[in-house]
Amino acid sequence: MFNLTEIIFPSRCIGCSRLGISICSECRKQWHPHIYQREINWSGENFPVLSAIQYSPIASRVLLSAKESQIRAADQLIVNGIVHSLNTFVKRYGSAALVPVPSRKSANRKRGRNFLQEITSQVAVEVGFSSHTLLTHGRKVRDQSALNIVDRSENVSGAFAVNPEFTAQFSAGNTGPKIIVIDDLITTGATLSEAIRALRTAGFTVLGAVTSCTAKPLR
Repeated sequence: MFNLTEIIFPSRCIGCSRLGISICSECRKQWHPHIYQREINWSGENFPVLSAIQYSPIASRVLLSAKESQIRAADQLIVNGIVHSLNTFVKRYGSAALVPVPSRKSANRKRGRNFLQEITSQVAVEVGFSSHTLLTHGRKVRDQSALNIVDRSENVSGAFAVNPEFTAQFSAGNTGPKIIVIDDLITTGATLSEAIRALRTAGFTVLGAVTSCTAKPLR
């Protein structure tokens, strides 16, 4: 039996736009979950970062399709990548609450949603963990995509803060939950490093970070 919606709006591959399923077998070769591990050093301590997908033109299209076009099939691919990384992370380092990297308010307004917060909430439901929107922007930052490694670090340095309501909740001797930071992509690690700094400064225990994709660090 034909679905009229599928006839009028046929499904296309997110990676190459070929008619068919959300990601075709050829594009799937560049969106095939593995485990890639890096480390971020903050204040002399190393924090593991686990990712599932090597960044590629196909990965770029998946991320943009989710962020800018709100294609739910792309959302699910990103969720699947994070869940894959997270399962391995938990086996190696233990479980914890999930905290997304904060998105810029201007980006949220443009997209009509808080992309990474939604992704993290969906991941939390799938794995049975709690998620908390602990982090906010304390000041404006620029879009990181066109910045080099030095500029990215300067752009986000000191930019994040923990939401005051959570700071009050876990003050006066109350211990906050252990944290795993969630992001869609790690490139230089500057954003994750700033997230770790803000959380550690506020007294939280950070086990590390998990992302869907990992890109070769910029020079």
